[in-house]
Amino acid sequence: MIIRRVALGKWPSGSAASPRWYDRKARRGACVATTGPPGLTSRSLPSREGERGRRRVPPAPRHGQRRVQCQEGRGRDQAMCGIFGIVGAERSAAEVAALLDRMAASLVHRGPDDWGTWQDSEARAGLGMTRLSILDVAGGHQPLGNEDGSIQIVFNGEIYNCRELQEELEAKGHRFATRTDTESIVHLYEEEGERCVERLDGMFAFALWDSRHRRLLLGRDPLGKKPLYYARVDNELVFGSELKALRLHPRLSDTIDLESLNTYLALGYTIAPRTILRDVRQVQPGATLIFENDALRHRRYWEPSPGNLTAASEEDYVEQFRALIEQAVQKRLLSDVPLGAFLSGGIDSSTVVASMQRLVPEQVHTFCLGFEERTYGEQTYASTVASHLGTAHRELTMPLNDVVEDLPSILWHLDEPMADTSVLPQYYLSKFTRQHVTVALSGDGGDEVLAGYVTYLADRIRPWYRMVPGPVRRRAIASVVRRLPPSYEKVGFDYMARRFIEGSELEPDAAHYWWRVLFADDERRQILTPEAGRSLGDHAPLDDYLAAAPKRDEFAGNDRFLYLDLSTYLPNDILVKVDRTSMGNSLEARAPFLDRRVVEFLLSVPPSLKLHGLTRKYLLRRATQGALPKHIIARRKQGFSAPVAVWFRNALRATLHDAVLAQPLAWFDAEAVRAMADEHLTGRADHGYKLWSLVVLHLWHEQSRRALPAIPDRPAIEPKVAAAND
Repeated sequence: MIIRRVALGKWPSGSAASPRWYDRKARRGACVATTGPPGLTSRSLPSREGERGRRRVPPAPRHGQRRVQCQEGRGRDQAMCGIFGIVGAERSAAEVAALLDRMAASLVHRGPDDWGTWQDSEARAGLGMTRLSILDVAGGHQPLGNEDGSIQIVFNGEIYNCRELQEELEAKGHRFATRTDTESIVHLYEEEGERCVERLDGMFAFALWDSRHRRLLLGRDPLGKKPLYYARVDNELVFGSELKALRLHPRLSDTIDLESLNTYLALGYTIAPRTILRDVRQVQPGATLIFENDALRHRRYWEPSPGNLTAASEEDYVEQFRALIEQAVQKRLLSDVPLGAFLSGGIDSSTVVASMQRLVPEQVHTFCLGFEERTYGEQTYASTVASHLGTAHRELTMPLNDVVEDLPSILWHLDEPMADTSVLPQYYLSKFTRQHVTVALSGDGGDEVLAGYVTYLADRIRPWYRMVPGPVRRRAIASVVRRLPPSYEKVGFDYMARRFIEGSELEPDAAHYWWRVLFADDERRQILTPEAGRSLGDHAPLDDYLAAAPKRDEFAGNDRFLYLDLSTYLPNDILVKVDRTSMGNSLEARAPFLDRRVVEFLLSVPPSLKLHGLTRKYLLRRATQGALPKHIIARRKQGFSAPVAVWFRNALRATLHDAVLAQPLAWFDAEAVRAMADEHLTGRADHGYKLWSLVVLHLWHEQSRRALPAIPDRPAIEPKVAAAND
């Protein structure tokens, strides 16, 4: 018995989520609406009468009804979604249906427009999705199957080369019932099996059920933009876009993985494939996972690797890079809902917005979040760029008064504890942006592929500094630096100097790891209880960090450190932050700098074109000459973080006390934590980031346990129901 349920969301008139149909110009390959909204087809959703409570599926549109056609482009659905499911279910069909409904409800923020589920009770499998509609707003419902229904898929993301894939597959005899990204994966799988994922250009996570082989295929995009969790529970496999959906499984243990906790304290995030929960894993970026015959099989289909570009002049590299960025931006402009961009005034987001404004005839809508704190705000630079490019620009000042009240909700969206303070401004920026648009382009990824972080300068300078005699480094210089008073600035000299003189004594990879460490090994031993320390044994977060980047010896020069960040910091911190804060506000974020072709090109050009002497992002600075104001091109990176060190002395002081000091978690030595907080609050030391990591962990632990009973039994929007026999 196959059961499919599809819910159609209702959009308030005039809202940002309202479906709107446009006559699009063919020059950018957009869709052109003909005479009516696309409907569900009787083939893709076969119906059967006579079963209680089920309705017939609408028939396929007939001649004269509205259907989306494509001129010179991609007639397709794009949907940012939450996906979820269970395979090998050891429970009744009704119990599976109830679990799928609750999983859908837990992910409705990722897809408030539409939801659907599919069950095969004979195979004991069920899939589901919640959908945020971007293109083909009135169509593109999931789960979606092939011609005979033997393959079903739920998909989150967008595939940019789907038009080419569809033409190729149609030439081989495949019949498409829709023009969606999603269906192209189904038919590509029929041709190429699990290797189909290697042909996809885009950002995605999907789950595909092959009923003939009783096989589940999970796939994730190369850089890890879209999340995908899974867990074995006895003989069952449960999966979902977010951890909260898996935690609804009644037998899934919520035991904390102490080694992941140790890594979190060191770096502020956990490293895939592990999670904060002992029994839950992530599908790694650029990987597939197959569940078949009660066994799991993993395969990496893509990893960052140095390329083999033919040597060219610097000017040739600049021109190639300009063209690739323009193409990457153009791919991401296709939308049937309002679209805009984040604009900080940094060179990455400014480059993206400049390309957008060249490619579209109307004003680009740009959004910036500012701070009252002098060293944190970038709104002046953003306003300058917006004026220079002629965008429709809006700014919001960080709503500090809302942070205390909103913090539990923000951490609930994060799923796992993550100590990056930029989660706060990113969340409010996404919330503000979503009031006006549904899709936002960003400059994320530019630092990791173009050597934008100050840590890369530290890597470059470290060998020179080590030429200073050891006694001078370790005694004279270190003694002076340790006496520097805390400045509490965004990236103060005192903070950077302490980091550098301590990390410079380490080997290169360990030093790069050290630049971002929160709690050093000895500091973790001090704040953890003896019992927690014994349970950890000899676990070293550095080992997990290096294991995530096994090919680092293949990279030359500073590219080695870019590879380390592409394998650790980017997928486990930056992309998690962007995905959870944007999707938590039902906003889709797109990152042109993380286009696969752009990444592969930049890993192939000489390292000196990224870090040129002490000039970071050299190639980007060359490529944007004439397009952006000179002082924007030349300005140093400021970053996007929150002044929590200062806030702990005023607005967040009570939060620090209530979350960490009043009732410390069992793993921590209460006296050691109180001593650290006292040093910070009295101004003797700046422990802002460390204390923030503890606040996040405590609130996440409390909120994650309290949130489960609050999840409704099903999403609020009512489903239309269909059923069929195979």
